Amino acid sequence: MLKLDGATGEVLWSRLYQGSAGLDEAVLGVDSDVAGDVYVAGRVTVAGQGMQMLAMKLRGSDGTTAWMDIRGGTAGGDDIAWDVVVGPDGNPVFSGHTLETGNVARCLTRKLAAADGAMIWEATLAGALNDVVSRSAWLHLAPDGDVLMVQRGYGATNGYDVLLARYDAADGQPAWSVRYDGPTHGGDDPRAVAITATGDVLVAGVQDTWWNYNYLTLKFSGATGALLWTAPAYNGPPGWYDVATTVCEGPGGLVVTSGLSDGSGTSWDIATVGYDGTTGAQQWVLRHDGPSSQSDEARAVAIGAGRLFVTGYVYADVTGKDWITLAYDLGLTSDAPLPSAAPSLATPWPNPFNPAVNIAFDLAEPASVRVAIHALDGALVRVLRDGQAAAGRTSLRWDGRDAAGRTVAAATYAVRLSTLSSQEVRLITLLK
Repeated sequence: MLKLDGATGEVLWSRLYQGSAGLDEAVLGVDSDVAGDVYVAGRVTVAGQGMQMLAMKLRGSDGTTAWMDIRGGTAGGDDIAWDVVVGPDGNPVFSGHTLETGNVARCLTRKLAAADGAMIWEATLAGALNDVVSRSAWLHLAPDGDVLMVQRGYGATNGYDVLLARYDAADGQPAWSVRYDGPTHGGDDPRAVAITATGDVLVAGVQDTWWNYNYLTLKFSGATGALLWTAPAYNGPPGWYDVATTVCEGPGGLVVTSGLSDGSGTSWDIATVGYDGTTGAQQWVLRHDGPSSQSDEARAVAIGAGRLFVTGYVYADVTGKDWITLAYDLGLTSDAPLPSAAPSLATPWPNPFNPAVNIAFDLAEPASVRVAIHALDGALVRVLRDGQAAAGRTSLRWDGRDAAGRTVAAATYAVRLSTLSSQEVRLITLLK
């Protein structure tokens, strides 16, 4: 693990971890809390037990290990954690799969206490795929802090299925769980997940349609898990191998996927597809062939400043795989309006403060917001605003008291601005 200075790229600290068996350790997911501490999801090999789920907390100041948790299934086989996300309460949630008696794989999602790694809750879902090579689990937070999990599953018809579940943030009880099995009952293989501004779930990947592999793009209701739409499968010019590897939401609800797609005599091309966010209807396709007309692939998409950015790699004859970033003008490729500016939390003033601090945030359009004060261990101190706010600047003031009206201790606290689509944190220090 490395921590780099955000301004200069300088290495601030680096840490190595080696398990008791001395092999097959891997970091597969990372997130951080408001204090800058780091949570790691991955795998570690335990003698006689194979790989097991690894959950670890590193101190953001120097990278030392605050705690570590290793969790395995009853079969003593290979288990793995693929992703981690830190909830609004500051506690991390990990997800992956374990092998149970009879070598039956199950989805396992666990919430641990940030302070010491103690288990808060575990939730399981049947049908996981026993695969420790290809990423098969993703986590996101719903607007209210509930946990949304997506995993690649194995269906009764011997093909992959998409498994989804929503777990209550407090106790892990499932609000709903659903399974998507496509019309051909072949491979429905998720490769990327995103959350929309309204809390719905976007899934992109590949669908095996009678041995023809096409882009898979799905939208599910975050509230109920209901399938809202299935986009028409994108099938490249030769009609062979097309895999969506990344997805995001753009202005006006526009859904964008990108990945790799066989071209006519060009091997894999980067193919980026836009869909109507309400119906899933395909709007446009953008294809890019690298300098050698060999293997090119997108790995991430993002939208900002009126442009669509796609990054990944292209293959060149001399240098092999090279990183590439493509920028497209949305005005040229879509009728969708330009994206509005993201909600912004202004610098609190004065800072340090005593006895009160001014807190302001800016919205380009009306939105539901939550502004809260947290201790650096994630504990909620006080909610300053929770509800609809008008466009423009909103000013608040915190008097250094908690929800019960008690004056809090002199310390550094975190101000968190949360909307349906973003979060921003600023640190403030109360002096006495």
